[in-house]
Amino acid sequence: METIVEDQESEYELDKVKSKYASLGHTIMMVQLERSSQGLGLSLAGHKDRNCMAVFVCGLNPNGAAYKTGSIQIGDEILEVNGVVLHGRCHLNASAIIKGLSGPVFKVIILRRKTAINDIAVKPIKHFPISLAEEATEEQFSASYPNVRTIAIKKQGNQSLGIMIIEGKHAEVGQGIFISDIQEGSSAEKAGLEIGEMILAVNKDSLIGSNYDTATTLLKRTEGLVTLVVSNPAKKESVPSPTPTAVLPVNSVVENNKNAISKPVTLKPAAPHSRPTTPVPEPVADLLTCPVVPGKEVTIEIITDNKGLGIFFIGGKDTQINNGIILVEVYPGGTVGKDGRLQPGDQILEVNGTSLKDVTNTTASQALRQTLPKAYKTLFIVQDLILNLLPNMKMSIYRPNNIEYSTIEVDLIKKPGKGLGLSVVARKSGKGVYIADVINGGTADLDGRIVKGDLLISVNGQNVENVSGEEAGAILKTVTGRVSLKLRRYKPTTR
Repeated sequence: METIVEDQESEYELDKVKSKYASLGHTIMMVQLERSSQGLGLSLAGHKDRNCMAVFVCGLNPNGAAYKTGSIQIGDEILEVNGVVLHGRCHLNASAIIKGLSGPVFKVIILRRKTAINDIAVKPIKHFPISLAEEATEEQFSASYPNVRTIAIKKQGNQSLGIMIIEGKHAEVGQGIFISDIQEGSSAEKAGLEIGEMILAVNKDSLIGSNYDTATTLLKRTEGLVTLVVSNPAKKESVPSPTPTAVLPVNSVVENNKNAISKPVTLKPAAPHSRPTTPVPEPVADLLTCPVVPGKEVTIEIITDNKGLGIFFIGGKDTQINNGIILVEVYPGGTVGKDGRLQPGDQILEVNGTSLKDVTNTTASQALRQTLPKAYKTLFIVQDLILNLLPNMKMSIYRPNNIEYSTIEVDLIKKPGKGLGLSVVARKSGKGVYIADVINGGTADLDGRIVKGDLLISVNGQNVENVSGEEAGAILKTVTGRVSLKLRRYKPTTR
């Protein structure tokens, strides 16, 4: 395990990275780590100024790979890991992202500056548990959330913790997972948990940025002694409690899924609590049904059932559209088409917590093909509810008020008996055709100006915006000599 910037490819990549972050004005380094069975051993913290989002290294566990290489120092700011940009993101989200990367080799881009240690929200961590933790600690949370405390709860046998949770939003602490009710006499009540507290971590696994499904899964798997890190926002006047979207009953966690097959269940109303409580946050909009609003970044959730999305997109920092991922086509039979909310021109900003704002086309493809393990499709029997746990995909979408295009005009020479090296397909979601593929080594590929996803407007002055795919293909086959093509390309909207 060592720092590797030796081969020409790595040197070239480092040069690109330095150019990308040149505006930061300090030392940019690329470190390669190999995660062993002991883990990376990085403790992360945010910026002490809550208005500045950053991911700082605040501790290096001596048993971890990062410490053993000697390449990363306390105070280093992590900008990227394996092409995933962490610059400007919350350190708690960064921890979850790093843990979710497949590895075992990690290319870490860091920013090193002498005064950075003065900007870290916490003092450098010097004492570590026996086991490694790329884990969330109470000390790290305290820098960003009020009244943080750790609660240890003894889970008895098959009994639950006895809490009801919701995915909501609070003015003090933002969006997250909150306790909406506590069963009287339960382990949670005896441990001192309070209604309205935000659950930040379960057994050291951060819930920051997690959705309801992730929270219920983590809580369902807990056994024995369960450690919760919670934040108690400032107490205000009580407000009416919303209907809970999740409940941890006697035996397990019950998921509220609109596709669930269920029998009637009667829930006993919770008894009044004698202790003061924090107001319960308002629930967020239903991500499965909320509309995509033009001019606004919107988060939606789509039920995929482990099937393909049925979309065609362009973009990626390694393409000519290097500053965004844009939908070109939505196929009617795919899961996105059946959902009905996305349309050509929409920009995909984030998928399941992975930002697509500055990634390669390959990384975007991998993120958009993510599916949950087959275990999630198993039928679970919980009391007298039968739930089909369908895998979902969460996306952040931006739909511009007015779609912007770039116009491309290209002259190609078509030799007798040879094609232009272009494959065109009729649009399913509207009139016209677009470039479905540019054949490797063909005339168009060697020219380099036409890319997949370009909309074909005219051929030798003949408008083809309203023709079928077969007609467009025939026109391209019959032209000879110098061929003048006019195309239109989606352009990410600057916000």
